[in-house]
Amino acid sequence: MRVRLEKISDGQSEEVVIYCRKITPEVEAVVSLLNREDRSNLMPSFFKGDQQVYLSLREILFFETDAERVFAHTSDNAYEVRLRLFELEAMLPEYFVRASKAAIVSVLHVFSIQKGLTRVNQISFRQSHKEVYGSRFYSNELFRKMNERYRYENQ
Repeated sequence: MRVRLEKISDGQSEEVVIYCRKITPEVEAVVSLLNREDRSNLMPSFFKGDQQVYLSLREILFFETDAERVFAHTSDNAYEVRLRLFELEAMLPEYFVRASKAAIVSVLHVFSIQKGLTRVNQISFRQSHKEVYGSRFYSNELFRKMNERYRYENQ
C-alpha cells in the first residue's frame, strides 16, 4: 500500500481520498476512524454479555482473537471488544505491543517470556495464570519495549 500526503494552501479544504480495488472491512475501518471528530478520545468498549463494562486500559493484560471475536483479558476475567485487532492497535497507548497475529499485550503486565524451540514465545503475566503465545515476526518490538520498561523501572 502506498501513502501520499500533499500540502495545500489555507483557502483549500482538506480531503482524504482512498483508492482501493474493493471495499474491505479494513478500508471501512480506516474510513470510520477518519470520520470520527475527536480521535484523541477513542477508547474501546468492553462487554460481558449484554452489559457494557467500564475498565481502565491499565487493567488489561492482553487482547486476543478467538473465533472471529476479540477479547480483552484482565487478571481474572475476559471481556468482548467489538473492534478488530488492527483498530485496537491504532488507538491503544504505547505500552501495548503486538505479540502475534492474534494478540496484543501490555508490557506493563508481562512477567516472563519463555522462548520455544520453534521461536514461538510463551508470555506469562504478573499475578495471573493467563498466558498467550507470541510469534517471532513480532518478537523484536516486544523485546525492545520490554527492555525499555526494564530500564525505566530500574533507574
